[in-house]
Formats: sequence, structure tokens, C-alpha cells
Amino acid sequence: MSAETLPDPSPPRADDAPPPAAAARARPRVPAEVLAALAGAAAGVALFLLAYRGMPDDTYITLDYARNLAEHGHWGLTPFRDSNSATSPLNVWLLAAGIVVTGRPVVAVGLVLVLATALLGLWAAELAGRLGVRRPVLVALVVGLTVTSPVFASVVGMESFLGAALLLGVARYAADRRALAAGIVLGFAVLCRPDLAVPGLVVLVALLLGRTPGAWRSLVPALVATVVVALPWHLFSWFVLGGFVPDTLVIKTGGAFPNGEVFGNGPLFWADRWPVPMLLIAAVGVTGLVALARSVGAVVRGRHAPVDRAVVACGVGGLLHYAVYAAMGVSSYIWYYCPSLFLITLCAALLAADLAGRRRAGVATGLAVVAGMAVGIQIVGPLPWAQPVIFGNWATSSQYIDAGRALGATLAPGQSVTAPGEIGALAYGCRCDIVDVFSDHDRVRALAAGREQAAGPLTRAFLQVDYLFSDSDAPRPTDRVLRWEAGTGPGWPTDVPGRGPGRLVLDP
Repeated sequence: MSAETLPDPSPPRADDAPPPAAAARARPRVPAEVLAALAGAAAGVALFLLAYRGMPDDTYITLDYARNLAEHGHWGLTPFRDSNSATSPLNVWLLAAGIVVTGRPVVAVGLVLVLATALLGLWAAELAGRLGVRRPVLVALVVGLTVTSPVFASVVGMESFLGAALLLGVARYAADRRALAAGIVLGFAVLCRPDLAVPGLVVLVALLLGRTPGAWRSLVPALVATVVVALPWHLFSWFVLGGFVPDTLVIKTGGAFPNGEVFGNGPLFWADRWPVPMLLIAAVGVTGLVALARSVGAVVRGRHAPVDRAVVACGVGGLLHYAVYAAMGVSSYIWYYCPSLFLITLCAALLAADLAGRRRAGVATGLAVVAGMAVGIQIVGPLPWAQPVIFGNWATSSQYIDAGRALGATLAPGQSVTAPGEIGALAYGCRCDIVDVFSDHDRVRALAAGREQAAGPLTRAFLQVDYLFSDSDAPRPTDRVLRWEAGTGPGWPTDVPGRGPGRLVLDP
């Protein structure tokens, strides 16, 4: 072998190495959307670890349904009676799947929460790319403001996070003019909560229809997809479960709380009861409304960008959802505000991401400070918390579960008991025949019959159609009665801020 063909034993010189830019290109890069989904999932994990012991009583209503579905194949709050009071069949199905996999209902809550927050991150990143706004800013604010919101953090385990993610998904695909995908996601949103059809349709129509002739034709496949996804369950519910929509429509539309608090004026009462959390929520809400006004002005002037159309669609959808609930006169249950609050929050995040792309980061910084303050007020006490900062139940869920276990051991086999007004965690603990309108469809049917007599023609006609295939058996009486009483004394103790000591008393 000649000298010319011998290998050079000397080490390579520094100037022989590939340039840094080429080396960077050679390394595989994680897509930004994947990173956004992972960030969303991490935020969901953090929230779950803080909140899993303090989930509200209505979360356990959903968990009762999911556990019964997973263990008995029965659609009901308890295995003993038929009921149709689960507002979110999609959430029940996902939780039931988590229970089948893990065997632990509370862990299933964490899995569904992480799925929802991962979708928030993913779809926020994709929407930012479509609208041309700063992706990291939009992802951080959409995920951060939702996860840290005292309203959303107060309803962990319910369908609120999942509903928010699905509304964002409708916006993401409609903005990209992907009609079929947008319609499918809207169908799942309706399965998450029937009322999400209101803001979801607004977002779908406003973003899917452009100024180009014939754009309305894209609505047809979108709406067909929505119907194909959502209608089969509602038909099954109508014929088999006794109502086209869940019984909560009748249960939760009974009017104001005793103090006159209803959905429309609820935030005013909340501001008096929880001033600091409501101040932070208001800061985000006002920013979202400012963003809406700014984008409406741009659209009216005919000098708007794609982000302005998205803000108008989401803002109008959120306000319309709020207006519909206010017009219905329902009570101010915390989770009812989540769809409108999320869409207004999304408006604020879109404004901040748009301005940040123009080197004006003041709005984004201010919203980040609000999110940080929201975290601060929610981690000042013992962790994980026993109840969230916005909380209206008569007892913590842990207290209810302990009392429920004791109740189950006290009742004789086959005995039934009337619930004291809140049932979810008690039923979760006792696994007994505990009864109220949420667990007994016959009681809801009797309630609806009374509502029909006092209702106007339209409401009466709706109720008659809704319960067209429902049995009208008289409610069966219970053997025992469980009551909640204020103060200390015999019974199973309860004690929560704002209500003070109480007890659950089982009548003989």
C-alpha cells in the first residue's frame, strides 16, 4: 500500500467540524405542537396534584356514573335506580375508561384532566400558527390562565376543562377552514355539554365562512359531521333513558337561590363572597372584552387580520352563552360560567399574542402576573387543598365520603335513604340506595310534571317532547332520611369555610 493510500492518523482539525448551524440541523427537533401539548399536560398534572382531595360534590356525581358504568354497565348515579342526570356523557365515558384501566376513579379524573389540558396546549399552538400570532405566548396564556383560574380550579373532575379544549378545537379547525374536522369536534363538544352547541356554532359559522363566494357550502359537511357524532347518543337517551337531553335541564333550572342569586347576577354575589379571586377573574374578563371591542372595530372598518375574526367569533360566542343562561334564569352554579369565561379568556390571550408579535408585550406580561397571583392565592394553605377557593358545598367531599361510608355500614341491607340536598360524594362513599332527583328518574319526572303545569306554551311543549318516551311511575318512598343541620351535636360532622360546623343526621 502506498503512502498516498494510508489513513491519516492525526485527529481532525477544528475547522474540519461541521458548522454549528449544520450540526443543529442534523439533530432531530421536537415539533412545537408536541412541546405545547406536553406543557399543557404538565400543567394538568400540577393542578390535579393540588386539587384531587378537594374536588366538589358534583364531580362525584359524574364519578358515580362512571364507576357504575365501568363496574356494572349501568347508566345511573347508583346501581339501584335509573337516572339520566349526567350532563356530560363524554366525560362519563372517558372517566369510565380510566377506571377500567386503572381501577381508581380519582386517578381517572387526573387522566382526563391531563388529556384536556394537553389538547389546550396542542390546539392553542396550531391556532397560533394559523392566525400568525406568537405561538409561545398564546400557548402559555391559554393553558396558564385556564389552569390557574379560580373558577376552573374549583371544578376539577367535571367536564369544564374538556369543554374548553373542545371549543378551542372548533376554533382551531374552523380558522383553518377544515370543515369536517371542525364539525366532528363540535359534535364531541355537544356530547361534552349540550349547551356548548350555542357558542360552538357561533365559532364554527363565524370562522368557517369567509368573504369568498360560496363559502357557506362548507357549513354543510361541518353540520352533518356534528349531527352524526352527537345525535345517536341523544336518540338513545330519548328512547332508552327517558329524555332527549339530560335531566339536569329540569333539575338546575328551578330559579334563584334563596338569597335571589341567579346566573345573571351571580358574579356580583361572588365578588362580595370571594373578592380577591373575583378581582383576578375580572382582570382577565375585562381584557378579553377590550380585545373583542378592538377586533369588532377592525372588522367594521374592513381592516382586520385573521386574529380579529377569531376574537370576534370567540367573544360573541362567549357572550351569547352567558346571555342564554341568564335568560333561562338558572342558578349560579360555578361550572355554568366556564364556557363563556374560557372564550373571553381566549380573546384576551389572542390579543396578548398578537401584540407580542409586534414587540408590545405589556398585555401578555400583565396577564402572566394575574395567573401568578391566582396561583399564589390557591397555594397559601395546606396542600393538596381540602376545598378550592371558590366553594359552595355544605361539606368537603372528604367529609361527605367518610359520612357516606359510615352511612353504608349503618343502613340495613336493602334499605334506601333520602339524600340531604347534596348526593355525589355521599353516594360515592356509601355505595347504597341513596335517593334524590339526581339518582331517581321517577322523581325528576314528577318534578317535570309540576313544571309543565306552571310553564308557558313553548316550555310545556318542549318538556312534553323531551319526556315523550319516559315512564311516569310514581316515585318510590325511601326507608330513611338523612338531613344536614347547622351546629354541633349527634351525627357525622361537617365544617367548611363560610358555613361553619354542621352535621349529617340519620332519622330513625
